[in-house]
Formats: sequence, C-alpha cells, structure tokens
Amino acid sequence: MKKFLKGTLITAAVLAILGGVAYHFIHGLAPRTTVTSYTGVEVEVEPMSFYRGEGKVFGRVYRPVLEEAGNMPAIVYCQNMAYGERWCKALAGKGFLCYSFDFAGDGEKARSEDLSAVLKGIRNQRHVDADRIYLLGESNGCMTASLTFFDHPKLAAGLILVSPGFNPLEISRKARRFRGDILVIDGSQAMWNAATEIAEYVRR
Repeated sequence: MKKFLKGTLITAAVLAILGGVAYHFIHGLAPRTTVTSYTGVEVEVEPMSFYRGEGKVFGRVYRPVLEEAGNMPAIVYCQNMAYGERWCKALAGKGFLCYSFDFAGDGEKARSEDLSAVLKGIRNQRHVDADRIYLLGESNGCMTASLTFFDHPKLAAGLILVSPGFNPLEISRKARRFRGDILVIDGSQAMWNAATEIAEYVRR
C-alpha cells in the first residue's frame, strides 16, 4: 500500500510539472531567455505566475542583466502580455524590473483581483524594492489599474496611464481624495521618449 501511494504521489508530481511546462509553451511563455533592449542593455525574460484563489495568473518578468543587481523599482503592466512586451523590454532597459500578464478573470472586479494578486506576489520577488512598485495601465487596462490603485493604495507607489481616455481622479470618491501625482503618457509619442518620461517619474 505504501509503495502504491508513493508511486501515485510521484506520478502526480511529474504530471503537475509537465502540465505547467505545457501550459507555458501553449500560451507562448518560453523558458528563460535573454533579449536586448532599445538601450542595448541585456534583459532576462522568464515566465512567472501568481496564485489568485484557486487559480493562477500567468505572465512574464523582465529584469536587466546587471553585474550588481540590487533591489530595483518594479513596474506592473496592465493590459496583456502581447502588448506589454515592448513596454517591459524598454523599461527593463532603463533599469527596472517589469511584469506583464494576461488577466484570468472577466469584468473589472475579477481583473482587479488578478492585479491585486500580482502586486502582492511581485513584492516578494528577488531584486524588487517592495516600496517602489508602480502600475502602468494601457487601453482598457487603464481603468483596472486606476481602480486597483485607489482601492488598495498600499499596494503600489504610483500610477502611470497611457492615453486613458478618462480623468482618473473622477472615477471614485477615493480617487477624488487622492493628492499624489499620476503620470499620464501620450500613447502617440515614441517609445524611447515615453520610457524616459516613465523613468523620470519612478526615480524622482
């Protein structure tokens, strides 16, 4: 009986590992790799997932490959991995750890729960300055980033929105009471200029 249970547990563990590997390949999450950013900095890219309840949020983390990589500010991109790739590559080249992911839930409440799980998980990662985690929203990710930021102000140090199409300070009572700075980026400008503007906001 003990041998049977041991064999069953080993089989289950192997299947779980293979299942995770298969999921990452099916969803385009290649194993750890290195790419070159627009600034010429080598950027390490690897899959990283976070638990949300009984499910998981899957994404990619981008880290600059530095000889002395201490804790650095982190930027969480809110939209999806496909759109986030260019932003994360550019910002990692500026010296930040960046994370993009695909929302697992539908609707603003579920999307906000996904984002909250990511923010709680990313702060415990290697090389992350837990007091300097920023939200970067683009397209419909702007609303999710804004609502999450104002509802959970301790989870993020700042909010960056790319062409939001609405006034973030008017979306809720909590937002109207906010007295900090929000960076709004013109999405039509060159990526290099936008990344530089974001870097100045994060480093101030």
